[in-house]
Amino acid sequence: MNSTVIEKVNSYIDAHREDIVRDLAAVSSIESVSLEGDEIKPFGPGCRKVLDHMLAKGEAEGFQTKNMEYYVGSIKYDLGKEDTIGILAHLDVVPAGNDWTVTEPYNPLYKDGYLFGRGVGDNKSAAIGSLYIMKALREAGAELNHNLDLLLGTSEETGMADMKYYTENYECPKFTFVPDGGFPGVGGEFGRVRYTLTSNNALSDDFICVDSGSAFNIVPNKAVALLKKDTGIDYSTLDNEKFTVTEKDDCIEIVAHGVTTHAAGPERGVNAIYVLTDGLVNLKGLNPDDKKILEFMNNVNADYYGSFLGIDCTDEVSGTTVSSGTVLRYDNGHVSLLNDCRRAVTDNNDRLIANITKKAEEWDFSVSVQETSNGYALDVNGPVIQAIKKVYVDETGDTESQISIGKGGTYAGALPRAFATGINLRSDKRPDLPQGHGSAHQPDEFIVVDDYMNGIKLLTKMILTVDEIL
Repeated sequence: MNSTVIEKVNSYIDAHREDIVRDLAAVSSIESVSLEGDEIKPFGPGCRKVLDHMLAKGEAEGFQTKNMEYYVGSIKYDLGKEDTIGILAHLDVVPAGNDWTVTEPYNPLYKDGYLFGRGVGDNKSAAIGSLYIMKALREAGAELNHNLDLLLGTSEETGMADMKYYTENYECPKFTFVPDGGFPGVGGEFGRVRYTLTSNNALSDDFICVDSGSAFNIVPNKAVALLKKDTGIDYSTLDNEKFTVTEKDDCIEIVAHGVTTHAAGPERGVNAIYVLTDGLVNLKGLNPDDKKILEFMNNVNADYYGSFLGIDCTDEVSGTTVSSGTVLRYDNGHVSLLNDCRRAVTDNNDRLIANITKKAEEWDFSVSVQETSNGYALDVNGPVIQAIKKVYVDETGDTESQISIGKGGTYAGALPRAFATGINLRSDKRPDLPQGHGSAHQPDEFIVVDDYMNGIKLLTKMILTVDEIL
C-alpha cells in the first residue's frame, strides 16, 4: 500500500473534518423514512428527497451520478477501469420515535465532539464518509486498479426491495463494501423471519385499543392500552414504576414503559409490549377470553429467543436465535403482534414457520409471514477477508475482535461478493444519556466525531488493500 497516498488521504480527511460533519448534518436533516406503498414511488417523498440531495452533491463534486428509478443512486469515481469496487450505504432511516432529549430527531446537533440526529450513525455516516473517501483518493492521486462506485439505497430498513430491484436490473460490482456492520466486519448474517400473529377472537369491550411500536426492527419503549371508563378490570395494582395510568373523561389510559433497542439485540432493552401484557394478564376482573389473548402474547415475548414458539436455537457457526414482538396493533377488537426473528444460520425457515403456526393455532391465533431470508456465512479464512482483517489489526492493535456472524441485517446479504464492515471506529467515549438512548434505532442517536474520522481513514485503507489484491 502506497504510504504517500495514505498520508495524503489522512491529511485530507483531517483538513475537511468540519465539512464532513456539516454535510452529514445536512443529509441527516432530511426525514427519509422508507414508505412502502406510498403514492410517491417507490418509497415515498423523503427517500426521493434524500437521494436527490446526495446525487446533486456527487455531481457538484465532479463524479458521475445515476438515479436508478429512485430505488438506488450511484456516485461513481470512474477511472475507465474494467471492474468496479462498490461502497453501499443506505439513506433511509427508521422512524424517529419519541423521548429525544438532546435535540429534535431531524435537527442534527454538533456538540462536545458528538453529532446527534436520526441517521447520523445508521447509515448516512457511511454515505457521506464514503463520498469523502473518493474525494480524498482523487485528491491524493491514488492509482487504483478499479473504479469506485458509491451506491445509495433507499429501503434497507423496510425489507430491501431496493436491492432486489438493483440486482435484477443492474450489474453488481466485482466486490462491495457495506459500511453498516461495525469493524472489523461481519462474516455472515443470521436468517430472518418476520411474521404477524393475529387473534382470531376479538378482545371484549373492556378494551378500546392496544398499540405499540413504529417499525418491525425496533423494540419499543412505550405500549398503550385504553380501557373503557366503567371497566370492571382492577388496574389499581399496576406497578407505578413500570406504568403510567391516567383516568381520562372517556377512557382509562395505561402506558407501559420499556427501553428501546435494535431488534437484533433485544436483550439490551426492555420490551414495552411485554411490560404491558405482563402487567395486564393477571389483573382482577379481566375477562377470561381477554386473558387468553394477552397470555399468548405475553408468552411470545417472555424471553428473547422464541422459546415459547419452539423456534429457539443455538449453533457453533453463528450463535443464538433472537425473536421479539415489536409492533402491536388493534383492529375491531382483534390484536396483531408483528415479530422480528433473526435465526441461527444452520436452522431453517420451514421449521420455524411450522412451529410458530402450530403454537399459534393452539391458542387460536393466525400467522402471516411477511419476510424470510436464509442468512449466510462467508469463508472468513479467504484471502480478501483475511487481508481486510489484517488492516484492522495493524491499525488498531486489536487482536481480540473477530469477524463473526451478525444479527443485524445489512445489504451484504442481498448482493453477491459483498462484505459488511464499519464506518465508525468505536471507542469508549460516550455522552451522558438516559438508558436506551444513543444507539442506532434509539432516541438521541449519535456518533463520536473523532471515531468517525478514524473510521473513514480505516475504511479507506481496507478499500486500497482490496483494490490491490482483487
